[in-house]
Amino acid sequence: MPAVIELNKSHIVKVAVKMVNDSGWDSVNARSLAKALKVSTKPLYRIYKNMDEIKNDIYKEILKQYDEFITSRIDSKKALLTLAIAYVEFAQNYKNLFISLFLSNNLKWKTLDEVLNQKWNQSTIINLVNKHGYSFDEAKNLFMNFWLYTNGLATLIATNEITMEEKDILVKLVSMYKLLTGK
Repeated sequence: MPAVIELNKSHIVKVAVKMVNDSGWDSVNARSLAKALKVSTKPLYRIYKNMDEIKNDIYKEILKQYDEFITSRIDSKKALLTLAIAYVEFAQNYKNLFISLFLSNNLKWKTLDEVLNQKWNQSTIINLVNKHGYSFDEAKNLFMNFWLYTNGLATLIATNEITMEEKDILVKLVSMYKLLTGK
C-alpha cells in the first residue's frame, strides 16, 4: 500500500499553490482541491472553517514564495534595477502566481501611494536615498516611474500578451533605468 500522507494545513496549502501555479487561482475550489489531495471535501472542513480561510493561507504562501524569490535576487548596489528584473522574472517564470498576487482581487493596495508603501518598494526607495543620493521625493518619483514601466512589462508577459527572451527583457529594463536615472 502507498504511504498515507497526513492531511494538515501545510500539505493542503502546498498542493493548492501547485494547483494555482499550474492552472490559476480560479482552479482552486473545495472539490478540485479535495480531488488533488485524494480525499473528500470533509477533511478540508475539519481543518479549515471554509474555503475563504484556505484561500487566505494559499495567498500568504504565494506571497511568501514571492518574497523569497525577490530576496534572493536583490543587489543593494542597484536595488531598483534588480527589484525590477526580479519582478519581471517572477512574472515570466510563475505567471499564474504573479497573476494571483498582482492581477486579481487578492491585491490589497488600490492606489499609487499604497504601492509606494509596500515593504519591497519602501526599502528600495530608502536605498535610492541612502546609496544614490536622491532626495526622498526624487526617489519616490523615480521608483514610481520605473515601477509603472516594469509592472506594464511584467503584466504583458504574465498574461501572454507578449513574449520576450530574458536577454531582451534585461536590455529593456536597463535602458529604461538609464533613461530615468541618467546613469
